[in-house]
Amino acid sequence: MTQASPAGPAAGRDLTGRRVLVTGASRGVGRAVVGALVAAGADVLGTARDAGRLDALAAEVTGPGRFEPLVADLTDPAAPAVLAEAVARRWGGLDVLLSNAGVMLARDERFEDEPAGTLEDTLAVNLVAPHRLVLALLPCLRAGREPQVVHVSSGAGTRDGMGEPGIGSYRVSKYALNGLVLMQAAQLRGEVAVNALDPGWVRTDLGGQSAPGTVEESAAGALALLREPATVTGRIFKDGEEISF
Repeated sequence: MTQASPAGPAAGRDLTGRRVLVTGASRGVGRAVVGALVAAGADVLGTARDAGRLDALAAEVTGPGRFEPLVADLTDPAAPAVLAEAVARRWGGLDVLLSNAGVMLARDERFEDEPAGTLEDTLAVNLVAPHRLVLALLPCLRAGREPQVVHVSSGAGTRDGMGEPGIGSYRVSKYALNGLVLMQAAQLRGEVAVNALDPGWVRTDLGGQSAPGTVEESAAGALALLREPATVTGRIFKDGEEISF
C-alpha cells in the first residue's frame, strides 16, 4: 500500500483559486471542509437542501477564498443539470467536485430488520446521485485545471467493513460507491482524477456523538487528498494516507 504525500498546509498542490463544488455542505464533514477550503483560498460553491443552514455557513466562513451557497436536493432528477448550469455560469470550468452528501437511514443490527425501502432510498443518495452529478459536470470538469472528483465513502463500505455487523444498507451503498470510484477513475484516466475519501467515524448527525473523531480531522484529510498530484486516481484515502478498498 502506497502512502500519500505528507498532509499539511505546505504540502502538495496549492488550493488557492481552486474552483470547488461541495455537496452536503451545510452540516457535518461538508461544513468543515467548506471552512477549510475557504481558509486555504479556494473558491467554493456549496450545495445542500437546507437554505437556512447554508446562509448561516455563508455568514461564518472566513478566509482569502470565497463561498457561495446554492440550495439543491440531489435526489431531484433535475438537480445535476441545475448545478452544472450554476458551475458553468460562475466559472466556466470546475477544478474539484467533492461529493460529500450522504445518508444513513437505518442502524439495525441485521439487514432484514431495516424498514422496507431502506436500501433503495440509501442508494438513491449515496450512489445514484453522485453518479448523475459526475455525468452532468463532466463538461465543466474537462474544462477545469487538473480536475479532481472526490467521493466521500466510508470505512464501513470497504471489504473489511462489509464483514462487520449492522448498518447493512449504508455499508452496501458505500461499497457500491467505491466501485463507482474505480470505474470512473479507469474510464476518465488522463482527464479527471477520481478518488474516494474515508472521513473516519466522526461526531456528526450521521456518526453520532459517541464517535471518536472530529469533523476538523476529516476536513484535514480531505484537503490532504485534494493536494495530491493529478496523476493520483482510483484510490481511497483516510487522514492523508492511502488505505485499502
